[in-house]
Amino acid sequence: MPLFVYGTLRQGECNHDAHLAGRFVSVLPARLKDHARRVASHGYLVIRPEPGSEVVGELFFLAQSVACETLARCDRLEEIPPGSLRGDWYERRVVEVETAGGRHRAWAYVEAVAGP
Repeated sequence: MPLFVYGTLRQGECNHDAHLAGRFVSVLPARLKDHARRVASHGYLVIRPEPGSEVVGELFFLAQSVACETLARCDRLEEIPPGSLRGDWYERRVVEVETAGGRHRAWAYVEAVAGP
C-alpha cells in the first residue's frame, strides 16, 4: 500500500532523504479530503479529521523490496513503537486519498487521539 505524506517526509523536506529517497518507484500529488493540518500542543504538525477541509501532500508508491523496512523507518521517525501502529503523537492509519488518476487507499500518519 502506498504512503501519503504531508509534512517533513515530502520531497525537498528535511526528513525525505533519510527515510524515503530511493525507496519508492513513483510519487503523485494527492489530497486527503475531510482532514486538516495543524500544529498540535506538543509542537508537531499533525492531521486530524475535519469535515470540509483537505490536506495536500504526496503519495509514495514504495518499492516492494523495501516497503516494510521503509514503513518501519518512518514509524521510528514518528515515534511509533515496533509492532504497533500507534504512538504517543501519531497513528499510522489507512486513508483514501485522491490523485489526478483516481483514488487510492494509503497509509498516513494522523494525530493519535486519546481513547480506550
